[in-house]
Parts: sequence; structure tokens; C-alpha cells
Amino acid sequence: MDQDTKILKNLLNIYWLRPETAIWRTLDALQLQKIEFTKPILDIGCGDGIFTFSALGGIVDINYDVYRTMKKTDKFFSGKDIHDQLSNIEHIIIKKPKTSIDLGLDWKNNLLRKAKKLQTYDKLVKHDANKKLPIKDNEFKTIFSNTFYWMDDIEHILKESKRICHDDGKIIIFVPDKKFQKSLIFSDYLSQGHIWAKMLDRGISNNIQHCYSLKEWKSIFSKIGLKIDYHSNYGTEQLVKFWSIGLRPYSPFLIEMANTLNLKTRTKIKQKLIHDLTPLLKSYIDYELSSIGKNNCFHLFVLKKS
Repeated sequence: MDQDTKILKNLLNIYWLRPETAIWRTLDALQLQKIEFTKPILDIGCGDGIFTFSALGGIVDINYDVYRTMKKTDKFFSGKDIHDQLSNIEHIIIKKPKTSIDLGLDWKNNLLRKAKKLQTYDKLVKHDANKKLPIKDNEFKTIFSNTFYWMDDIEHILKESKRICHDDGKIIIFVPDKKFQKSLIFSDYLSQGHIWAKMLDRGISNNIQHCYSLKEWKSIFSKIGLKIDYHSNYGTEQLVKFWSIGLRPYSPFLIEMANTLNLKTRTKIKQKLIHDLTPLLKSYIDYELSSIGKNNCFHLFVLKKS
């Protein structure tokens, strides 16, 4: 089994009830494969930690996935984060990530509690990254985040990242291109006032505050005093449209239904889904990988101080 398929199967195990999320997260993880994470490492907006854990090579057992921790999905269509729930479900860690993360920051206690169970973070701190980071100057050699585009002030978080980054360190971020928001299948319908589109969008269009072209991102970085050391442009318009619908309308009901099953039955169904969907999704990922660098909807940047 090749490395791409291994990563896909691992992430499909975690996101099996939302296969479109597994595809996107696989592409994210593959973009990180060539990048070295040098300690000390900071993860800004770490959430429940499962993506960073997986992207760095961590594997959990087949009985665990993010949906087992959810008990209530009734507020899904009003935009509630259904991941933000307490859970006593334990992870069985089959393989630890290739490196630990020195510090993880997030503003939701429940997500931090979930991240703690992964045993990947040496320290976790509740903090709103829209505010000044509680970190000394030049403290980290690797700063990672896939949440900067949710921040109120993109220049503020970039300046703070530059401040706390070691002189020979790196800042690794995932951010959307201007094409991303335009490619969301809801966009045209939202502008026409359709209620179903607003419900399905769940606030994404309003909350994603920073979608810029490559030229605009370069200008922002230059203004802050950061230079691009590495860049990958991925995620086709087709993927964004697929992802923005996918199993999203059905997911609250699938999650609740799956969680009524006894663990043995649930796991058996899940294993069959992973087995049967992996070749299909791998074929699509191969298409996405062949399209990297062709004016796509998402960017991975590795930044250094100018």
C-alpha cells in the first residue's frame, strides 16, 4: 500500500461519516509531507488536535472516530459546532506522531480536553488568538496553523507569529484563495436569499474572513516582513463544490444513527465502508494531486522572516 493510500485510510477512519472531509484532510496532510517540523513547535487553533496528530503520522484504532464523541446534533443547521462537546470516549493510540507538539492553543475548552487525550501536546492553553499571544519573542522554531483565515485581523496574527518565531524558524499556514469562497456551491444561492442555502452554509461564508489571491497574499506577507519559503496551491473548484455539499445535509442523522449501534456492529459497518470507498476516493485524490499548482482554491505557505 502506497503512502497516499495509508494517509487516506487513516483519515477515512477518523471522518468516515463525512468522506468529503477525509478527502480534504488527506490533501492537507499530503501537502505537509515535505515539510519538517522543528522543535519547539506551536499549533495555533489546534482544536481537538486530531488533524495535527494524523498529519504527523499518528494513528488511532478502528473503534475511534470524531463522531463517537458527539451526543447532540440538533443545532447543526443553526451553525453550532457539534464537535464542541465533552466525551469520555478514549483513544487507543496505535502509532504516535513522529514528533510531539510543544504547545497547542485554542479557545474552546472541550476541544482542548479532546486534544489532551491524544498525548501529542506537551502543553495545551486556552487562548483567543485574536488577542496578543501569551508567548515570548523568538520562542518557537515551527509555528503551524490551519485557522488564520478565521481570525478577525489577519495582519495581527501574522505579526504575532513573526514576533514569537525564531529568527531561523518557519510559519506554516493553510489559507484559502479568493476562488474558494466563489466556488462554494451555496454562494450564488445565498446571494439570492434562499433559506436552504443559508441553513446548509451554517455561517461558513460569513466566518471565513480572509480569502485572497496569491498576489494579495504575497502583498500581505511582504507588508508584515515575511517571505515565502515554500508554496503549494491545491484544491480544485470541483473539490470545493463537492466538499461544500457532500454528506453535510445528512450527517447529523447519520451520526446519531451510527451512535445508537453497539460498538461491534458500528465498527463492522465502518470497516466495510473504508474498504469499499478507499479505491474510489484514492482515484479522486490522484486527480486532485495531478491538478496541484493550477490556479486552485487553497494555499499552503511556509513563511520565514525577511
